[in-house]
Amino acid sequence: MKHYKKHIFICENIREKDSLKKSCGRANSAEIRQVFKSRLKELNLSIEIRANASGCLGQCNHGPIAVVYPEGIWYKNLTIDDVEEIIQSHLINDKPVERLILKDDK
Repeated sequence: MKHYKKHIFICENIREKDSLKKSCGRANSAEIRQVFKSRLKELNLSIEIRANASGCLGQCNHGPIAVVYPEGIWYKNLTIDDVEEIIQSHLINDKPVERLILKDDK
């Protein structure tokens, strides 16, 4: 089996309703993942690029969160409207979407 060239993991963790932390799963992350999957399939890229659900990625306050490997680029506060830009810019053309990148705290 051939390995994927890129892999995007979208957090779908759902916290309790009374949690003080943000919950990616309660902020449309499943729908975001589904749009990634659908578009990658439409573009005939699903053989090379995989979109998967993940559990908590530990960045709840910045969610919905996704991370793209092998680069290790983290995206924050995602919406469905961001999916096409990430696909076209980063996943296809290797240019991360700067405005959505979650920067390391220094």
